[in-house]
Amino acid sequence: MNSKIDKIIMFKLSGKFAHFRKFYTNASSLSYLIPPRTVIIGLISSILKIPRDEYYDIFNEENLKVSVCIPKNLEIRKQTQSLNYLHNKYFNLIAKGTGTAQHSQCKLELLMFPLDRNIEYIIYIGCDHQNEIINKLEEKLIENDLGYGVYFGQRQFKADVEFIDSFKNSDINFIEKSQFLDSVCSEDNFIDCNFSSEINILAEQMPIHFKQIKSGKKAGREPITIKKVFFEKKGRRMEGEFRNCYLVDDKYISFY
Repeated sequence: MNSKIDKIIMFKLSGKFAHFRKFYTNASSLSYLIPPRTVIIGLISSILKIPRDEYYDIFNEENLKVSVCIPKNLEIRKQTQSLNYLHNKYFNLIAKGTGTAQHSQCKLELLMFPLDRNIEYIIYIGCDHQNEIINKLEEKLIENDLGYGVYFGQRQFKADVEFIDSFKNSDINFIEKSQFLDSVCSEDNFIDCNFSSEINILAEQMPIHFKQIKSGKKAGREPITIKKVFFEKKGRRMEGEFRNCYLVDDKYISFY
C-alpha cells in the first residue's frame, strides 16, 4: 500500500435498520455486521450522482481508500425477518393468466440497535492526491447535499450522513507497524492480535471491489477482489500488530 495519503474525509452514517447482503448467500439473505467497501463506494457514487456500474474504475483500490469504525461500545444486533417477495413467475400470472405462483418467501437478516439508538458507523475516505472528486464529496457532505440519497444496503433502509472533519497531509501520520487499531483491518494488514475475554474480534469474507460485465445475459457486475476482514464487534480498540496504519486525530485506522 502507498503510505502517502494527502487527505482523509471523516463522516458518520446512521440509521434505524440496515442490511448488507453477504455475497455468497442465496436462499437466505444474511447480512454483514459492517458495510463492505463495495457498499461505501456505492454510497459515495450515489451522493455524487455517478450512474450505477460506472464508478468502479473511478473508485478502484488504488485511487480511493476506505475504512470503517464502529463507535465504541455500540453493540449492533441481528434479527431475522420473513419477507414475501413477488415470485419470478408473477408476470405470467398478470400478463398471461397462467400459473398460480404469486409470492416467494425469503429470510432477511436485519441489523438494528435496541431501544432508541441508531446504528452508527464512522467512515474514513482517503486518497493519495487531492483530486476533484474527493473535494466535491467533501463539499456535498458539508452542505448535506446527498444526491440520489443514502441507504443502508437496501433502498427501504434510509441512512443519515453527518460530516465530521477532514484531515490534510500534516494531520495524518503513517505507521508502518502499529500496536493498536480502532477500525476494520484486511487480512493483508493483520499480523497478530492479543485476544482476551474483553474483546470480540470477528472475521468476514467481504467483497472489496467489483468489475462491470457487459456481455450478453451476464450484464451487470461481479466481485473481482474478496478478502477476509477483521473488526471488533463493539468498536473497542484492538491490540497486537497491524501493518500500514494511520494515526488520524486519536484513532488508529487501516484501509481496506
